[in-house]
Formats: sequence, C-alpha cells, structure tokens
Amino acid sequence: MSMTPLGASIELPVNIGTELLVEFQDFTLRTKSELIGMKYGQYLIIGMQHDMSGIRPDTIKDSALIIRYLYRGSVYGFRTSVLNLLHSPDRLLFLTYPRKIEEFRVRSTPRYECILPAVTSVEGLEAETVVIDISADGCRCIVKAASLEDAEKFYQSMDINREAALRVQFPGALESYELTGAIRNISKDTDRVAFGLLFGPLKTDTKKRLDEFISLISEVKKKES
Repeated sequence: MSMTPLGASIELPVNIGTELLVEFQDFTLRTKSELIGMKYGQYLIIGMQHDMSGIRPDTIKDSALIIRYLYRGSVYGFRTSVLNLLHSPDRLLFLTYPRKIEEFRVRSTPRYECILPAVTSVEGLEAETVVIDISADGCRCIVKAASLEDAEKFYQSMDINREAALRVQFPGALESYELTGAIRNISKDTDRVAFGLLFGPLKTDTKKRLDEFISLISEVKKKES
C-alpha cells in the first residue's frame, strides 16, 4: 500500500462510527468493524462484528492488520497491529495508531495503460520516471531507485497530498509537457517507488496535448477489443 507519514500534527481523516473493513493478514480473515474511539497519536479502538470468542488476546497481540474505509468520497487505508483484545462488555480491539495512510480516489474517467518517459520533481528533487497508466484526471508512475542519486532522500520526500510535477514526453512531441498535481497514493520497496498523481489545473497547451494522447490510445484500445 502506498502511504503518507502521519505526524503528531496530522489527524486521521475519519469520523467515530465509521464502518471499517478489517483484514487480518496473519489469520486470512476479512470482516467489518466500526471505529469506536481513539487516543490521538497513541491507539484506535474498533468494535468487532466477527465472533472473536475463540481467540485469546495473547494469540492475536501484535497481529498485522490492514484497515480500509470510505470518507468523503475517497477510500483510505492504513496498516496497523493489535495492542489488545477485549471480549467484555463488547468485542473491542485496541490498535496501534497508524503512522502512514493511503488515499484511493474513486476514478471518474477511464484510465489507460501506457509507457511514457517522464521526470518527477518533488520538493526540489528529480527522478527519472515511467508513466504506466493515465487518464484525464491523473496517472500512475514508477521511479526506479537505480536512477536516483539519493534514493532515501527522494523516498522520504514522497508524501500523500504533496505537490509534484511530471515533465512528460508525449509521442510525436518535440518538447516535454508539465503535468502538476498532488500525490494520492504511494507504494515503496527497496528498488522502486510507485505513486498515483491527481492532476490539478493544467496549462491550456498541456491539457490539449494530454487529451489528444488519451484520445489516441482510447481509439487504439477500441480497435484491439
């Protein structure tokens, strides 16, 4: 999952009572839950609908979980782990407060696979990039660690909602075009970082070139199908 650091000054975008989808990675279990409460920066409390009576607190402690939920039209997700399990008066799980969170914007326009060379610029740092899919609203990109002078520094600069710019080379264009927007999701591993970019307002010529490219590849996809 791609995610963003949650520091002491950042709150979770969620309301008490929100329905949660809980995935227990160690037990191959997915179930619905509800956010009961939290202590800012320390822990979350969720109420379990699944029957947890056969599970002892010591067997589930430190278990890895993935939580997903809907908030104001976007899907958010984060990783956490179990601090404690209570069976009475309700089935409650105490979870570690998430350090990172990921936002998945519900797509309103078709997205098409592609391979476009680009350069990502974030916080004054640049990296060679490949755009692997694109729509009128945004795109998904991959940066290889081998292309970075300081991979760790670049990775740390990649945060959810941080502004970023892509200089993209469209086929047939003699110049590159800058696509600007906000990072919406991030996935990092040892040799690459993948991220989704939600476009902001684009310059007229850039928007025209983007629309022309999407029109072209959409026609190609129609012929292939």
